[in-house]
Amino acid sequence: MGWAHESGAATSPIPDRVLTPGEQILAASDRASAPLTCGLLVQTDGQLDPRRLRAAVWTVMRRHPMTRAVLYGSRQHAWRFVAEPTSDPFGFVDDGTEAWRVHEVLASAPFDLRRFPPLRVVLVRQPGGDHLSVVAHHLALDGLRLTRLATEILAVYRQSPGEWGLPGAFGAAGGDGELRGMPAGVGPVVRTAPSPWATMARRSGRYVVPLAAGRGEGYGFHPMVLALPTGDRTLADGRRMTINDLLLAAAHLAIDRWNTRRGGQTGCLRIRMPIDLATAAGPATTAAPAPASTATMAAATEMQGNHTGQALIISEAADRRDPARLAARVVDQTVEAKGAIPPPVPGVSGALGVAMARYVPGPWRSGLLRIGVAAARPLLAPTAAVSNLGRHDDVAGPVGGSGERGRYLVAVGDAGRAALPGPAVTAAYFTGTAGMPQGLFLGVMSIGGALNVTVCYHRQMFGPESVPAFADLFRAAYLEVGDPTGSAAAAPAGVCPPSPSPSRSGRSRGASANGASANGASVRRLPRTTPRGAVPTP
Repeated sequence: MGWAHESGAATSPIPDRVLTPGEQILAASDRASAPLTCGLLVQTDGQLDPRRLRAAVWTVMRRHPMTRAVLYGSRQHAWRFVAEPTSDPFGFVDDGTEAWRVHEVLASAPFDLRRFPPLRVVLVRQPGGDHLSVVAHHLALDGLRLTRLATEILAVYRQSPGEWGLPGAFGAAGGDGELRGMPAGVGPVVRTAPSPWATMARRSGRYVVPLAAGRGEGYGFHPMVLALPTGDRTLADGRRMTINDLLLAAAHLAIDRWNTRRGGQTGCLRIRMPIDLATAAGPATTAAPAPASTATMAAATEMQGNHTGQALIISEAADRRDPARLAARVVDQTVEAKGAIPPPVPGVSGALGVAMARYVPGPWRSGLLRIGVAAARPLLAPTAAVSNLGRHDDVAGPVGGSGERGRYLVAVGDAGRAALPGPAVTAAYFTGTAGMPQGLFLGVMSIGGALNVTVCYHRQMFGPESVPAFADLFRAAYLEVGDPTGSAAAAPAGVCPPSPSPSRSGRSRGASANGASANGASVRRLPRTTPRGAVPTP
């Protein structure tokens, strides 16, 4: 495995940057069997042009250095911002594989950040409409920046002329210019060895009791749609719960009930709440800031790495016996967290990690950080994470007007041609990952009047058959805390989440670079018809 500075990649004028202490802790926390990734799955109701979409991806990557950055250094890692991506991050899958299975593989396969970009983009052809899977390594991008990046890719696609193809070999591949298969650098999902997480989680009362310990590898995703709450969310002291507070309280309540019903203990639960550091400068900060429009994305600094701090929202068993008391406890902590600048990693483990990253000499720092993170993980890892990106209507924003099939993805060209009706973006889901013993991440984003929630789980915790039971508990807790009268609808009218279709054996269908899915199922692997690492020139 070569280093970035030895691979011959052309450097850009941007100087190299040594990882910050928070980034060094994240790098030490990354495991091949549990990579730290975040993603966005965008659904449409028609077909997109793979050539134009791929050109849009490359256009956006050339605007933002972090999307093409690579790591170098064996003892003290640093980012190198190369002038061009070292390989092609785009893929096109049209063999019938479900989009969620492709998304699982992209999020579960480890990133080699020394050789490949921290971004993967795949267009998945589906009978009901194409899906766009965008996945990034969390060391390079956080959820908000990834969402803005995906929005910008769609904006460039909308603005491109209909005949914008790729010249040369890229336009002649297979006669149609479509690059089939997974992106370069997506290897097999790493199988994890059996671990004692299940026994520890059941006895400690601090983690979710797993039902699939030692059975699977990689991550799984279960989407669901919740209506915005309509009940009275005002506390006894006059304060009002935000949507973020409601989601956090519902997660505490759902985990408590899950553990209790499966014979596990339930004690102190600690749920990680990400906070955008770009807006976490005062009491007015919200945990889910309003998204920036596409026009605000031009500055390269908006995409320079992970800008997320972390806060722990804690509850005890006595709090969870009374939903009103639980809501007040959550609001107390979120208000306090929003009034301060949170650390990249919360708690004792974060403080120790930052001290080690700052004061331990470079030659020993990386190895000692990994040892320290591995030793502290069973004792200090949070129970789960809830990440609410807020409202992002601009992901599906109209371009040109609306027609019979909804919004347009094809805009007026330079020659003044009339806009052609294209597929509409109907939904988008945010995903994140967490290895065991945490193993649970709830990704939330709002588009229109719906909350799109993704239950993201490690396959050593849940299986495709068991995760719907937890999702039902979370839905019930959300309705109970947010609407005690029970008048809220479980899902907005006319909105249905995609339903992953696990097979009878519990193994879901998906594709990886060697033909294996995230949980071992075999699928057909489409060959790439374009050389890896080549650079298209729109």
